Amino acid sequence: MSARTRAATSLQTGARLPALPAEPTLIGAPPPPVARDRMVHTWVASMALSWFGDAVWTVALAWTAVHTLSPAMAGVVLGAETLPQAVFVLLGGVIADRWDTRRILVTGRLAQGAVLLAGAAAWAAGVRGAPFLITMGVLLGTATGLTLPAGATLGRQLVRPADLATVSGWNQIGARVARLLGAPAGGVAVAVVGPAGAMLANAVTFVAVAAVLAFVVRPRYLMPRMPHASWTASLRDGAAYLRGDESARLLVLGLAALNVFVSPVIALGIALRVSGSGWGSAWLGAAEAAFALGAIAGSVVGIRWKVARPARAGFAVLVGQGVCIVGTGVGSRAVLLASMLLIGLAAGAASVWLSGTYQRTIAPSHLGRVSSVSSLGDMALVPLAIPAFGALAAVTSVLTAAAVYGTAMSLLCLWFATRPGIARLR
Repeated sequence: MSARTRAATSLQTGARLPALPAEPTLIGAPPPPVARDRMVHTWVASMALSWFGDAVWTVALAWTAVHTLSPAMAGVVLGAETLPQAVFVLLGGVIADRWDTRRILVTGRLAQGAVLLAGAAAWAAGVRGAPFLITMGVLLGTATGLTLPAGATLGRQLVRPADLATVSGWNQIGARVARLLGAPAGGVAVAVVGPAGAMLANAVTFVAVAAVLAFVVRPRYLMPRMPHASWTASLRDGAAYLRGDESARLLVLGLAALNVFVSPVIALGIALRVSGSGWGSAWLGAAEAAFALGAIAGSVVGIRWKVARPARAGFAVLVGQGVCIVGTGVGSRAVLLASMLLIGLAAGAASVWLSGTYQRTIAPSHLGRVSSVSSLGDMALVPLAIPAFGALAAVTSVLTAAAVYGTAMSLLCLWFATRPGIARLR
């Protein structure tokens, strides 16, 4: 029995878990062509609305924190969601593989909306300060950690495997556009109606998503559900699955490592380059806009260009992205904008190919737990990589730091692209 179709042997008794179906079971009629699938279109639009609300609140929170608190305490407030997400995301993976996905997501979205509504009411009543904002962050982060893996499994229940990359691309385009529009909207919202208004706006988006999930979305495929073993046994089962499936293991490791190299450049390196060159903040905005536009165009390319071996193609494209990361450290405005545009283009195309392959490759019975491991990798590694980039740039130069990170990414992606476990995935 292959690793993809077997359950692992990690029950406390040591007995083997019953074998689960290899693929989700079709419920009723097959899905319509994805281009005419109104239910999926509505779901994708609702997700974009949710990301827009998140962007509004993120900017409003950052503005409020830095203008009302000390720099150190503002950092604590802005990072308050991260720790509970990391603490609870593995548990969220077990929940995702055990219970009904829609109920998990509806409960989570309503809980997040309730936290924001309560926060808006409290702020309007005069409750302010770091303890209040940290409490909100912890509650929102806990809800995110417990439900994030379930969200990663929903697309697999709605469309054919061949359409997973397309829908993933739509979601990525929606997320890019929502964040591109949501960030300035958040600045306007906090200036005009204050933090309470931004909280209320984000709460409305969460309630809207919950309504779409409850009343519009209907799964077309029944996911195999894991037996009700203990939590620790379920986690051991997920680890045993990754040990036994080379392709799944390589995908998880590759996806978890990618943001370690590109995120510090986007989050910090570009600001250091612009500031150190004395170009003015407008060039920082232009660089970020170039990245966003490139990522949107790259997602369109990934959707329309059907490659034979998408995982290998995705990692191969990211080899070139590493070269472009080096370009961000060069002291030239034109090189910076071109590098950011190409970084976004590579990220958009590779994300479509890799995410579609990921959802087709990971055993449906383990998709939630494996997705939680991928998420935890980002949560744990990226916060360490960003200050490391800053420290390296401080003792050497921005160009040197960009060269180190870009070269490391190119070499890592080249290694993944040439692994047999990646090359054979279609």
